[in-house]
Amino acid sequence: MNVWRRGVVVGVDGSDAGYRALDWAATEAVRHDARLTVLGAYVVPVTPGSVGYGVGPDDLRAQAEDVVGGALRRLAATRTRWPGSVPDPEDVDGDVVRSSAAAALVQRSCTSDLVVVGRRGLSTFDRVVLGSVSSAVSAMAAGAVAVVPGDVEAEPVWRVVAGVGRDDRAGHVLGLAFEEAERSGAPLVVVHALEQERVAGLTADELAWVQRYRDDVTTGLREEAERWSEKFPRVRWSLEVRPGPAADVLLRAADPRTVLVVGGRRHTPLAGRILGSVPDRLVRHAPCPVIVAHEQH
Repeated sequence: MNVWRRGVVVGVDGSDAGYRALDWAATEAVRHDARLTVLGAYVVPVTPGSVGYGVGPDDLRAQAEDVVGGALRRLAATRTRWPGSVPDPEDVDGDVVRSSAAAALVQRSCTSDLVVVGRRGLSTFDRVVLGSVSSAVSAMAAGAVAVVPGDVEAEPVWRVVAGVGRDDRAGHVLGLAFEEAERSGAPLVVVHALEQERVAGLTADELAWVQRYRDDVTTGLREEAERWSEKFPRVRWSLEVRPGPAADVLLRAADPRTVLVVGGRRHTPLAGRILGSVPDRLVRHAPCPVIVAHEQH
């Protein structure tokens, strides 16, 4: 069983979404025997009319420190009520940096096992088009990122779902998913989406090709999963090939007690919108935490 020696970093901003992310990150740190860093960030506005313009950097830093301090007090209260549910005090750090939240978390993704960020609603134009902090971090991080919806409780995981394709990222996604399933004591479902255009053939030859493709995918992914199963023998796992676009298939497989694990390639949030990135859609719409398994180099 691997130990996360680099630790878990969670971004907080005093919002309900940030607190939900904090609670989930604390539970995740306990599951993986990892240290937890609670990170606050602030920027000094230079544009007249922008929020915080005219406030001195010392005051802005003090506000960020208050947010981190409140998060640490929240963990202490949880520790008192439910011992063992959050890391011990000596395994928790608080830190404040002068940076945008997204940039600070992306930077920390280079040196941590997991970065956790909360997801707010998508009612404003800039969040839909240009991306929220959670979308930016999940798209641009150098390591694994978990995006936690604002209404998800830090409760036991019922199921881990890994979305995999036929590419070189499948092994990395499966490794993280098997480890998450083992640590959570939950079953793992490995899901591959068979795009609709691949199953829309009308001729006998086309249908035969689809069946061969499906058989090849199933065989290849099963062999890869079996290799990881040897490393994590206690994990109960199954493999499913389901028809439909990948994001739709994975969203249908998710509920609030699920953890979704998918692969990702670094890109700008706007590119993810334009190109229809599967991880980008999942982190914006999934009802459960989504771990985007960027591979560190």
